[in-house]
Amino acid sequence: MKKEKELSLIGKDIIPTKEQERTISTFGFFLLWIGIAVQLVTFVTAAQLYPALSPTQIVVAALLGNLVVAALLTLLGDFGIKYGIPYAVFIRACFGYLGTHIPATVRAVPAIFWFGFQTWMGAAALNEIMKVLFGYSNLTLLIILFGAVQIINTAMGMEAIKLFEMLAAPSILVIGIYLQYLIMNRFDTSLSSLFAQEGNGSVSLGYGVVVFMGLYITMALNASDFTRFLKVNKQDRMGSWLKTNKGSAIAHTLGLVSSTILFTIIGMTSGVATGNWDPIAVMTEVLGEGNPFILVVCLAFVIIAQWSTNISANLLPPAYIMVNYFPKKISFTHGAIIAGIIGLVIQPWQFADFLPQILIAISALLAPIAGIMFCDYYLLRKRQLNLEELYRSGGQYKYWNNINPAAIIAYIPAGITVYMFPDYGFITAFIVSNVLYYPLMKFWIGKKYYQPEIYGKIELKHQLDEKVKINEEAM
Repeated sequence: MKKEKELSLIGKDIIPTKEQERTISTFGFFLLWIGIAVQLVTFVTAAQLYPALSPTQIVVAALLGNLVVAALLTLLGDFGIKYGIPYAVFIRACFGYLGTHIPATVRAVPAIFWFGFQTWMGAAALNEIMKVLFGYSNLTLLIILFGAVQIINTAMGMEAIKLFEMLAAPSILVIGIYLQYLIMNRFDTSLSSLFAQEGNGSVSLGYGVVVFMGLYITMALNASDFTRFLKVNKQDRMGSWLKTNKGSAIAHTLGLVSSTILFTIIGMTSGVATGNWDPIAVMTEVLGEGNPFILVVCLAFVIIAQWSTNISANLLPPAYIMVNYFPKKISFTHGAIIAGIIGLVIQPWQFADFLPQILIAISALLAPIAGIMFCDYYLLRKRQLNLEELYRSGGQYKYWNNINPAAIIAYIPAGITVYMFPDYGFITAFIVSNVLYYPLMKFWIGKKYYQPEIYGKIELKHQLDEKVKINEEAM
């Protein structure tokens, strides 16, 4: 009988995080999330939602959508803190050793898309600066150069990313508030008059909530890629859920919600005052030729905002996913380079006029995965994972030909519901995926391919011992 070929499942960049690698404090994590959340896609989305929704509805939609995402970030970041593993490894428990590449690829595509899109926005701002200072313009060259700089920054690892975010976050917030003042002053607009505007009702509030959730639902899936580096003492990590995730919850909620609301208001103000969703065109119109220094400062803000979001939200996650394809052959550095090049080659800026529709599609693709992850980790396994088996070819997560049929069966109809009920698409997809996946795993797959975490309990000491073994094997 022919011996089955072993899968490559262990690599130095995807093994459980060592104690000395957990260096991000709660405050540092808060700043990291400000850096992630101050992206101009939020600006553009808010501007494009007007006049379909009123300014008040847009802000409410942003608040509700991002509170839900913040909760998901904390919930799905738990296994990163507790076990030190990235998203691409955990998802093996849900989809199987080969099946994992399905949700991993689905997660990587939006991140790669946004990397290219936001690189274009940053390069366009840099191009305007070149025009103002030197009378020179070459957008294509600047897209390549700006993309290369971000790829290099990401390839340097989490410490380099963390350092940049801590430096960039305060300046981005200050300049963002100043930009809001400039727009309101230029168009003689007050907050009271702004929020007195009405929408035409062509879309519902629920639609707006789903759109804003689409901005960061990608990050909810791979929250563990960041939380695995969060500094939480061993006792708290293995204690109650609240002790484990207190710092994560604070940083996620405050960092994400505050930054998103600020940029929603800026973008919405721009949409109402100018009718234009392009932040670079708005800055040029607002400042004109009479304020070249201020224009350069504001455009520099665009560059830094895109840079800070791209390196953490749009390059780091797909880099880990690339590693998971071939753990022993592809390093994190290689993964960042590959993801970055793809993001530039596909030229996603060609679809700039359709961001709300794109975000709905992202929700349809990713919401079922979030539901399956939640159901598997919390409802079925009760936060218990078998680390050794996650990294062992032919182990308990092999299922049928290394693919979990329960996950595939739950995923497809759950995703379809987003298009059937677009106003509440994320909610329906999340619920349907849970309703389908739970009984399929509990009464069929979990028994056929025995899952001890579902029917029993793994001893903590055993888990810690296996973590040491996995780290040593990858050396």
